[in-house]
Amino acid sequence: MLVEYDSGMVFEDYKVPMGYDLRSFEEFFYLKRQPLGEFAIVLKEGGLFYFLSDHFCDFTEVCKKYDWYVISHQPFNKQLEIGIGMMNTGGSAGWIGRAESSERLSMYKDILVFSYDCGVETDFYPYDTTFNGDCEIDGSLCYYVHDYYPTRVQKIDGHQKRISNLIFRFKEGGHCGMLVAKIISLCMKNISYCDSPQQTILIPIPASTRERQRKRFPVLCYHLSKWLNVRDGFQTIWIEQEREQMKGISHKEVVSSLRIKKRDVQGMNVILFDDVLTSGQSFRQLRRKMMELGAKSVIGIFLGKTVNL
Repeated sequence: MLVEYDSGMVFEDYKVPMGYDLRSFEEFFYLKRQPLGEFAIVLKEGGLFYFLSDHFCDFTEVCKKYDWYVISHQPFNKQLEIGIGMMNTGGSAGWIGRAESSERLSMYKDILVFSYDCGVETDFYPYDTTFNGDCEIDGSLCYYVHDYYPTRVQKIDGHQKRISNLIFRFKEGGHCGMLVAKIISLCMKNISYCDSPQQTILIPIPASTRERQRKRFPVLCYHLSKWLNVRDGFQTIWIEQEREQMKGISHKEVVSSLRIKKRDVQGMNVILFDDVLTSGQSFRQLRRKMMELGAKSVIGIFLGKTVNL
């Protein structure tokens, strides 16, 4: 018979690690059913978690239902799958699980801590879940997750390389869209960005071409708008003339090459998203256009801010 064990306090017949914020982690305890079989979860502050599970397919179904995002996983042995993910838990940290004995569960925890907290950085991407800084552009606040060192600058440490990996893979499209969406959604829980999610829309700052726009933003906009409970504004802007065809045209004229749905913007709080903030010209021009179209407010959210050396 499986037993649940931890060194924390008891909460409605479950063992809860000391230090958990029960209000932010309560969804775990009110599931219609727990994940099947044996499992262990080590939750880090900010929402990053490590896991072991002997019913991985069932574990992922639970994750999907509650918007816990599994970043990566691999077989640990013939029975167990080990991996890393993110869940919306505020500042909670601790661990919880289920096993046939407390000794086995303690061993699972030790495996996870050794695998992911041993001080050796082996991950390809960074998983920071708080904004590193903010700045003001044209009267609007802009938040960014990472300091980004451009390709011309030699990366001085592994963390900078991982930041570049994340940004480059996001630009290429694919699986990184959902990962970036989860990272940004966790970051935004720590700021006050609007007073009414129902009157807020997420709009990507257009890429230079329609093809790059299609690769980068649909997945991110779909998941991030869902997790923030705001409107998906991916289709609010259409690129009528691609930037690469507009050589010699000033920044002031670039916005005129875009078709923007006024009805999507009027009376709304607008979140403008882009992967990297460098000069701020694109944000500035779009911010002014959004206000001209009747936006209530505009903020900027960026995965990275270019460091000028």
